[in-house]
Amino acid sequence: MLEAVITRTGLCVYNPMSIKASRCRDSVIHNGPVPNLVAPTERVHASYLAAVADFQTQGAHIDLDIGELRDGAAFRRYVDELIARAEPDAPRPTGYVPETVLWWVDDAAFLGRLSIRHHLTEALTRVGGHIGYEVVPAARRRGHATTMLGAALPIASRLGIDPVLITCDRDNIASRRVIEHHGGRPDAAYERTLRFWVPTKAVT
Repeated sequence: MLEAVITRTGLCVYNPMSIKASRCRDSVIHNGPVPNLVAPTERVHASYLAAVADFQTQGAHIDLDIGELRDGAAFRRYVDELIARAEPDAPRPTGYVPETVLWWVDDAAFLGRLSIRHHLTEALTRVGGHIGYEVVPAARRRGHATTMLGAALPIASRLGIDPVLITCDRDNIASRRVIEHHGGRPDAAYERTLRFWVPTKAVT
């Protein structure tokens, strides 16, 4: 049976019957056809920077300094910070909660990211929910969002979250279809935000 654990180096799936578990940093989260969910890793350094540049042309992730992250040591620190967000006692801004950050990768190609928030605040129950995800603009409309969310639901279940709350903008038809594909049950909307509860235990 595969089990999930959160350690200093992130969340990994391992087989407790094996003699030695692989390092969490580069371990595969979802065992299946590529792409896969993995803990943030330096292995996709170049493609991650290209993806950030792609996002920034659309006004997203403008807080990230691509020039700074080109440095290998700086990128390593950034990866470490993302992995550490899963720790309950890690420093974080007010209103933020522990979250497991996962990357959707195909070999050395970064295709998207997904975060599983370990619990909800009052604000997150309205907008944000447990799981947020995004696909690199150049890789959209290929089914990655649907597959990535499907790979994340068993992980959320192993973290003790069932069901998960996922939200999307009322006009985001594509995201709504992804959520509904995985059994999302609609709850009361909040302003322009649609809210869905998605079961996780059925997919463990």
